[in-house]
Order: sequence, then C-alpha cells, then structure tokens
Amino acid sequence: LLVVLMLNINCSSDSNDKAACTPIPCLNGGTSNSNCGCDCPQGFSGPNCGTQITPILIKITQVKVLDFPMTDTNGNQWDQLAVGNLVRPDIYPILSLGSTILFNLTAYQDAVNTSTYTWTLSQPVSLTPSQFTSQLTLKLYDEDTGIDMEMGGYNFNIYNSTGGFPTSKIISTTSSPYKFELTLSYVW
Repeated sequence: LLVVLMLNINCSSDSNDKAACTPIPCLNGGTSNSNCGCDCPQGFSGPNCGTQITPILIKITQVKVLDFPMTDTNGNQWDQLAVGNLVRPDIYPILSLGSTILFNLTAYQDAVNTSTYTWTLSQPVSLTPSQFTSQLTLKLYDEDTGIDMEMGGYNFNIYNSTGGFPTSKIISTTSSPYKFELTLSYVW
C-alpha cells in the first residue's frame, strides 16, 4: 500500500509540473501575468509586448526653445533696438506641415540665449498617422516691426515606429545652434 501511495504522489506531482508554464520576459514595461504571458502597457501588444502599436493621434502640447544664436550668420545682432546694453531678439516658433501652418506662436518673448522659452498650446496640435511620416518644419522667428526675420530651424519627423512613446522630443543637430523640445501625448 505504501509503494502504491508513493507512486500515486509522484505521478501527481509530475502532472502538475507539466501543467506549469515558463514565464517569458516582458518588454517595454510589460508585466508578467498568471498565465505566464505579459500584460502590456498602452501602445504595445504581442506575447511579450514587443510590438509597438501606431497611435491614432500624436498631440503636441508645448514647445520650448532651448538654444539659439544671438547673432545671424553674418554676425549681426537680430534686433537693432537696444534694451539697456543688450540687443535681444523677440522670438516665437512656427510649426508647419508643407504649406500648412500648424501653429504660429506669435506671442513673442524678449529673449537672451541663456534661458529656456516655453509656449504651452491652448489647443494642442493633433497629428494623424498619415502625418507621422511627413516632414514637419519647426522654425524660430524674430519679431520686428514690419518685417519678422526667420532665424533658423529644422525639418523632422514626429514618429518612429520602433522608438516608443517619448513624452518629449528634442529637435536639434550637432551642426546647428538651434535646439527645440516638443512635449507630446498619444492617443490609441
């Protein structure tokens, strides 16, 4: 009887081991679940959360100017009107998609390049998937009475299908002194 009981216990534990599963590593912030699979965060799917889902909207909610030159390419100061000993540009950014202006933040800020200048959009700019792969243009302007001057800027893409979902995107290159930051949110 003792031998039969031991065989029965060993068989029971073997069958339980076969029913157990091996957990898989979860990617992109996914968490293991009781089924040895992954519960994926918003924006990711697949058995291990390794597949990025294309959002239905990317919203730009804030624009920051992080750096710009105080003179143009000829070494001239942007403004000719001095404030004390400083000649400072009155800066504002414009974002466009082709010939369509997405925002024109003409509420300029009197600027020196040692600070960050921030514009929070009262109405976020919403981009659709067909616009994700199109080049956007972000430029900085100097407001002057009568003629506003384009200072500089960049062409860029807002979305990378393997780059995850950053809440901010830095727009810059090593070969140019302009640097911007966009604050982003996503809708799936």
